[in-house]
This record gives sequence, structure tokens and C-alpha cells, in this order.
Amino acid sequence: MTTLHVLSGPERGRSFRLRPGDNFAGRSPENDIRIEDRTVSRNHLRIRMKNGRFFITDLKSQNGTFYDGAYLRAGTEVEAKQGVPIAIGMSIICIGEGCEEQIQSFQDTTEISRRSIEQGQIHLEGKDAPYKHKKGLLYRASTVLMEGRPIEETLEKVLDCIFDVLKRIDRGAFVLVDSETKEVQKTITRSNLAPEFASRAYSERVVQQVLGDGKSLVILDVQTKEDELVDTLKLLKIECVMCVPIVFGSRMYGVIYVDSLHRPYGFRQNDVSDFIELGSQVGLAMERAQFASEISTIADLLSSDS
Repeated sequence: MTTLHVLSGPERGRSFRLRPGDNFAGRSPENDIRIEDRTVSRNHLRIRMKNGRFFITDLKSQNGTFYDGAYLRAGTEVEAKQGVPIAIGMSIICIGEGCEEQIQSFQDTTEISRRSIEQGQIHLEGKDAPYKHKKGLLYRASTVLMEGRPIEETLEKVLDCIFDVLKRIDRGAFVLVDSETKEVQKTITRSNLAPEFASRAYSERVVQQVLGDGKSLVILDVQTKEDELVDTLKLLKIECVMCVPIVFGSRMYGVIYVDSLHRPYGFRQNDVSDFIELGSQVGLAMERAQFASEISTIADLLSSDS
């Protein structure tokens, strides 16, 4: 049987078996695939399995269904390829073969080892807890990301959420890149440092490493490590740093960066998994913003031709 995987959102990590015929997904308990996400409608999506192929239909959901770079028209059936992410609200799901690569990519985005988790050095809360806590980063950020503002304004507000939650960080940045060339296109920054100490918004060395290998970099205390990168951070007087990729499917849109120059442990170990999840949510927002921009460009061209 074919499996549907939840890649991102409060239910991330869960999987559901798809049966031949109709499979319904949504927030209601009556659905075959229940997604307890406040951005998902009670009856959101129909997935029809027929002769080994899959067809999806948005059921007039409030926040829509985003697939292959575009929103589905409600009531219109579209064939869904296996391994291609589907966004329902702010949750990302994936059908069948190819999803393993998406899952592995998500798991590989952190340098924290499974051994550290097993030894109890990192405590992982329930998967949906960060989304249910109204003062938590993921709850607040997902609310901002669904408000439909221009992407730059949206990310500025997400940075505000990050600084409100992580009281011990000094600098934060979204570094946005061209998804093909990885060239930096825009930076959105915030700093709590005095102007004379805030000339640099982030460590370019850290950002380039994360952009290059597509994996998160997390150092809770630079004084406990010894390598070439850490030596550079010590010279820059950076005490701790966290940088995670902004990704959607196979595309990387940039990184989220935070650090502290005054103290180690500017973030908790639990914050790492939240940041990785936030990178996925921002990646979805970037994908949607790109679609909106393309539609606007087409509309302008049609208007100029008429």
C-alpha cells in the first residue's frame, strides 16, 4: 500500500496508509487522514487513488491547497505525483515514493546527533506542543505567515516573534538567496546591539556553510569546541550561533540566522527543532510569494497588451 507522510506542521512525522478510492484529509475526526492544524479546514482535501495514480481535490478549504508551485482551484481534480510536497494550510504532506528523500533531507538539517537525543542531552517535547502554545515561536510565526502580507514585511514580523521568544539572542537575520544560484538577494536583519557593535548582521562564514551543504549549524557554546570555524567565531566574539536552511521541497530560499555576542546558550536545545520546522514554514511562504509574484507579472503583461 502507498503511504502519505506529514513532513511539516503539528502532525509532522506521522504517516497514513492510502487505500484505493477516496481518502479524505482535514481537521475533523471523521477524516481518513486527520491533521490537527488550525490552518487546515475540517474537510480540506480529497485524495483519490485509482490504478496506482493519485488525484487531489481541494474541498473549498479556507486556506487553500498549494501544489507544484500553484494553488488548486477548489473542486478541480489534479493528478499528484509521488514525492512532490502538497501544502494544506501550513502543513506539508507528501505521497508515496520520493517522500523518503524529503524526510531524510529534513532529518539531516541538524548537526545534533540521534545519540544526543537518546542520552537525554536534548529533550524533545510532543510534536504538536509548539503549535498549541500561543506564546510559542511556531504558533506565533505560523499566524504571521498566514496573514498574507508582502514577504519582506512578513519576515520582519517573524523576526520580531523570534526576538520576543529568544530573549538572550543579540542578532537575527533572514538571508534570502536565488534558489538556483544561491546568490544572496536580500537580507532582513535585527539587532539588540549598540550601533558601534552592529555593523555586521551575521557571520558570512556560517551562512555560506549552511547554504553550501544544506544542513543546519548549531553551536550552543563556542568555548566547548575546537575547529577552524569555531576559531573564526571566537575572533568575531560570537558566543553561540544557530543557522538553519529555508527550504521547500528541493528548493532552498536562504537561511534563518541568530547568534549572541554576550553569552553562550542564547537559545535552548528545544529551540533547535522549532527553528528547523520554522525554516520549512518560511520556505512554504517563499514558494507562495513567488507564485503570487508570477501571477502579478502575468496580469500586468495581459493588462499592457489589452
